[in-house]
Amino acid sequence: MRVLRRVTASGMALCAAAVAFTACSSDSSGSGGKPSDSVALTVIAPTNSKPPNFPELIASAKAAATAVNAKGGIKGKQIEIKTCNESNNPNDATKCARQAVANHSVAVVGSFSTYGQQVTQILAGAGIPYIGFNGATPAEYACSTCYEFDAGSTLVFAGLPGALRASGAKTVQPIALDLAASAANVAGVEQAAKAAGLRTLPAVKVGVTSTDLAPAVQAVIQSKADAAVSILPTELTLAFIKAADQAKASFTFGVVDGQIQSGVSQIHGTQDDHLLVVGAYPPVDADDKYPGIAQYNRELDAAVKAGDKDASIRNSSGLRAWLTVHVVAEVGAGITGDVSASSLNTAFKSAKDVDLLGILPKWTPSAKGTIHGFDRVSSARVFFLRLGDGKFTAAKPVAGVDLTSGKPFTD
Repeated sequence: MRVLRRVTASGMALCAAAVAFTACSSDSSGSGGKPSDSVALTVIAPTNSKPPNFPELIASAKAAATAVNAKGGIKGKQIEIKTCNESNNPNDATKCARQAVANHSVAVVGSFSTYGQQVTQILAGAGIPYIGFNGATPAEYACSTCYEFDAGSTLVFAGLPGALRASGAKTVQPIALDLAASAANVAGVEQAAKAAGLRTLPAVKVGVTSTDLAPAVQAVIQSKADAAVSILPTELTLAFIKAADQAKASFTFGVVDGQIQSGVSQIHGTQDDHLLVVGAYPPVDADDKYPGIAQYNRELDAAVKAGDKDASIRNSSGLRAWLTVHVVAEVGAGITGDVSASSLNTAFKSAKDVDLLGILPKWTPSAKGTIHGFDRVSSARVFFLRLGDGKFTAAKPVAGVDLTSGKPFTD
């Protein structure tokens, strides 16, 4: 456990900086009457487009809104979930942010966009809170009207070398696309690995159009690295896992849960034997340990029963979107007067010990974080996970690390 405490703030900052890696549509949902009698929340996510797609963000937010509305909504007003497909396209992402401004959303919640910097700029300019997003760009982590209550993908990735070190690895080898832009990603892994006490071997480069990952696997085997870290998109990460299994490779392969979530069903048999996964949340089926996760599954089950098939997709991305709506309802309940973007911003800035339903520690949005370059992130747990039979389970004996304190936790 001592090695985890050596993950320094400078290592986090460099790794985090390195990872910053069709028409817009909308619909409204939730139990809600007229727009003037509702609290509009927008979810921005890619759906029905080139991968990755996140329909579960919308389904999860709607399920949470339905549950909150059944108990009276926010200050007697029903939550109305509006959605916009950013299509993994910068122009559509910009349109989605502008749409949230135009439709008078009081917040954008539980969203994902590869183009978070553009989205953040528009929302911040209009004073609209951006809450519970999957932080992946410096702009998202830094903006004064953005509220992140978990580590986000950037800081989770920064915690991966520490997870590998805790599992016994001493050397690590990055697997990256053969692009000039990948150099920053590799440098980030090297810095975080050094902070965790790992020695980094030269990166293995993979062609952008590659489909055969066997040569990359052989390169890691020949280097005798204890572990490899994926800096590859989902499709190539899954192909590497398959090739490593076929080669009966013994090295540990470290990935962020978001890299494989959409392809977990493709990981069969012994392919998961040497996987070590990190994420911002515990396993989504850990109902017995986390009452909040049990609530999440009950509300999503109700949504499935009501006909929303996307609510059957359960992962950390959907859990974040669901939790965000409940967080907004909790903070919004303390507002005096109308619930607006302005009043919600004020409420978040003054809120203390916001209940994250026991899934994550209580959160004070205004508390200053301890990770250099991430002052607005005051809560950053990284969970160490294993994958078996299509399900994530907590790694043992170390279940994760709190990046803000540098201390590991076992449960």
